[in-house]
Amino acid sequence: MFAAAVLVVATPAAAVSLGIEASTDLRRHGLSWSDGKPAIEAWGSLPLGSGISVEAGAATLRESPRHGGSDLLGEAALRLTRQVGRWTLWGEVQGVGFFGAANQNYGQLRGGAALGIGPAQLSAQAAWAPRQQNIGGSNIYLGGRASLGVPGTPLTLGAAIGRSMGSDDGSARANRLRPGGDYTDFRLDADYVVGRVTLGASCTITTIDQGHRAAANSGTRLLLRAGLDF
Repeated sequence: MFAAAVLVVATPAAAVSLGIEASTDLRRHGLSWSDGKPAIEAWGSLPLGSGISVEAGAATLRESPRHGGSDLLGEAALRLTRQVGRWTLWGEVQGVGFFGAANQNYGQLRGGAALGIGPAQLSAQAAWAPRQQNIGGSNIYLGGRASLGVPGTPLTLGAAIGRSMGSDDGSARANRLRPGGDYTDFRLDADYVVGRVTLGASCTITTIDQGHRAAANSGTRLLLRAGLDF
């Protein structure tokens, strides 16, 4: 799982898994959630059987202006995963909480599909946050990702594209997730994996107009990552 969250490829859980990652910037859908500052993210998955699992995560936000000055992000979800032929399908109900700030929490439904073809992985994801006051309307995110493990090396290359859309209630709160309105984001990843350690670099790009007053930390950025899976 990448800190940016980017686009998740889910696999059937067989045991408890944990991970932690440090990055120079916590980015989601091309937007910085840590005000452009270094961040630490941790996550875990607890299988309950029959393809059902509890997913949880936390990340430092560094008093993020995007989320009301929150210091800490917390996420929890109940996920269902199914294997259909070569496809891995998943869906979940997720709550997103922002500690140290008022009126920032929201909930959403997410789902996706992933397919492995040799050293390549293809996946698609959708997330829908129905109309809520804390996000100034509704939000829909549609994305796709492709990654390829370079044969004979510990290097994996990946590319992703996503589109953020939704309604705006006129309160300006929609700028949290969509500064200036609907936009498209792109991401390129390079990861060097040795055992349980991953060292990576990513470049994120958005189509957001940088002249918009709510567009802080939404431009083209390069970030470095170091992660450990348990």
